[in-house]
Amino acid sequence: MPDHPQVLVDRASPVPLYFQVARQLEQAIESGVLPPGSRLDNEISLAEELGLSRPTMRQAIQYLVDKGLLVRKRGVGTHVARSRVRRPVGLTSLFDDLTTAGRQPSTTVLSHTVEAASAAVAETLEVPEARP
Repeated sequence: MPDHPQVLVDRASPVPLYFQVARQLEQAIESGVLPPGSRLDNEISLAEELGLSRPTMRQAIQYLVDKGLLVRKRGVGTHVARSRVRRPVGLTSLFDDLTTAGRQPSTTVLSHTVEAASAAVAETLEVPEARP
């Protein structure tokens, strides 16, 4: 691929060819070899250069489009997507997220009442049903 990272496929590998291509392009995007806004050649050219079928190349590109790494526009071509916000994966609470963002979350109790448990609620909570 001229002006693009070298992509190598291993036909003996159990890993599907489209995934091999997609993974190498993804690594090139994440490392900055393919910077945001850079244009990829069309599917046909890429497929020919790699000795792959067009459907295989299309599947590799679609995989990266679905991940948000590439943007495909009719008449314009396929480009590396602009940087997206990267956030570490982890369980956090809304309170923690807001605090980290410099906000000051608070809680306001709008109403507080004690009510008798209906049959369905009592069964779910495994408590005795309230009798009127």
